[in-house]
Amino acid sequence: MIGRMTAQTFFTRLARKPASAGLNLMRSERGAAMIEMAIVLPLFIALLMGILVYGQYFLLAHSVQQAANDGARAAIVGLDATDRRAIATRAIDRSLRGAGRLTPDVRTVTISETTEAITVGVAYTVPADSFLRTTIIPVPSNIIRANATFELPVE
Repeated sequence: MIGRMTAQTFFTRLARKPASAGLNLMRSERGAAMIEMAIVLPLFIALLMGILVYGQYFLLAHSVQQAANDGARAAIVGLDATDRRAIATRAIDRSLRGAGRLTPDVRTVTISETTEAITVGVAYTVPADSFLRTTIIPVPSNIIRANATFELPVE
């Protein structure tokens, strides 16, 4: 067969010309390493991107949940529904600002109350320039929602 080198042919050439045979062996190992890298590198980069994107997503989700908790906790001291809403909104904004780059202008606050409890909901829209908006790695949603419910004091 033309073009195929058997083990016997390879070792025969190695015995005749050890320097050139060693060079060919080194070239073939280098080529194999390049092909292996071409296969493994994209997978490694995708894994790394997934770790970064989901790490940021979980950080934002935790921060939004904490903001909802802070808003509900602060709202229970209000005297009426309007006062509770204002107190909860201020507490949520303070909590979001304290979490880093989170800005209160891309959040929506919903407050509902019954005679026994107050529920505060926060929906945070991920900004367009965020790493979460990448198209390489799919993320659950660009809007992160969290709710927190606290009981009102019994009179």
